Amino acid sequence: MSLDTADLILATVAGTGVGFISGLFGVGGGFLLVPTLSLGLNLPVQVIVGSAACQVLGPATASLLARRLQPAHFRLPLCLGGGLLAGIIAGARILEAAQARGTVTINAQNVPAAELLVLAVYLMLLTSIGLFAVWETCVRHGEAPSPLLARLSLPPLGDFPGFSGRTVSIPVLAWFGLAVGFLSGLLGISGGLVLIPGLIYLLGMQTQDTVRAATVIVFMVALQSTVVHGWHGNIDLALVAALLAGGTAGARVGAQIGTKLASRKLRRYFGGLLLLAAGMVAVRLVILCR
Repeated sequence: MSLDTADLILATVAGTGVGFISGLFGVGGGFLLVPTLSLGLNLPVQVIVGSAACQVLGPATASLLARRLQPAHFRLPLCLGGGLLAGIIAGARILEAAQARGTVTINAQNVPAAELLVLAVYLMLLTSIGLFAVWETCVRHGEAPSPLLARLSLPPLGDFPGFSGRTVSIPVLAWFGLAVGFLSGLLGISGGLVLIPGLIYLLGMQTQDTVRAATVIVFMVALQSTVVHGWHGNIDLALVAALLAGGTAGARVGAQIGTKLASRKLRRYFGGLLLLAAGMVAVRLVILCR
């Protein structure tokens, strides 16, 4: 299906907003892009997922160049790299299996199985992480709760920036990367949606260091996802170009603002943004199933 002028304008505007989010929080913004495009464009969800994953390369590259990273900031992303790739491949295959399934019947309506799966997972993920982030910054006093995964000391251990001198289990990081990659391959997100709260709340990483690490990881995930979804034919280049037109400039502005915000305020804004995206997904699900 070809896109008309109105579709391309909508995609450009959406790309600008997503690029800004990418630079501000160190995430790819796909968690906003897929629900937005599924509401505004009449495209198969697997094409939206693949194109959203591909376009993240532009904002992620701009965000990466805008931050002055040291070689030490690349150690943690490289430890996650193998798990990320394996997870992306698995997630993309499940998406293809849902597409091959065709439709499911809900309330006498034939609903595309792939779109139903993607949006349902989105809704659960966005709502749970968003509520937790808002609770932690607005209700709970003090810093983030005691990190659960940081208690696992499976050897070998590594020393990474942002952990206040603590060593972190490399196998735990690899499995964490697998989970992030799986969600990225299935949902078309760059991984930042899970990375930011996961690194902060589960591994105990400091917020600003988390944003730096997430910027590198998002770039890696976007590159790997583009290859995998391109292999499956899930990328529309016209849509990607429209998204990139605004996304790269938005990422540059977002990165400059993000470095000036306090850690707690960043987490609060991130939680509110997730709940907004969850509302968009809920609206789309109601439209599909009514």
